Amino acid sequence: MKHHVITANRLNDGLVVFMGKDGCWENSILDAQVLETDETLKIRLALANAAEQAQIVVGPYEIEVSENDKGEFRPLRFRERIRAYGPTTHADFAIQDVPGHLTHLDDVSPVYFNGVG
Repeated sequence: MKHHVITANRLNDGLVVFMGKDGCWENSILDAQVLETDETLKIRLALANAAEQAQIVVGPYEIEVSENDKGEFRPLRFRERIRAYGPTTHADFAIQDVPGHLTHLDDVSPVYFNGVG
């Protein structure tokens, strides 16, 4: 079964946001509502488009997510992972409040600058 989350950029500051269960826009993908049916996805996209018309967000769209063995949903596409978790250049620049996303999948050790890390 495919799972989706609605994402956009908040218009007043440009930050990536995700539609939460109550229809509000959340800063963290961990707070996003996971949509499991095409009907729910269609309804939520209509709400997101209304938020765009109200100039709350810009460019809303759905992203596909998958559930890991811990029950957490994460974006499937690399582009969406960057939007959700921050840049890939160094763990220090990633979004810090998303646990488990600062480790490399291939067990590469982090790089430390001037002993910081």
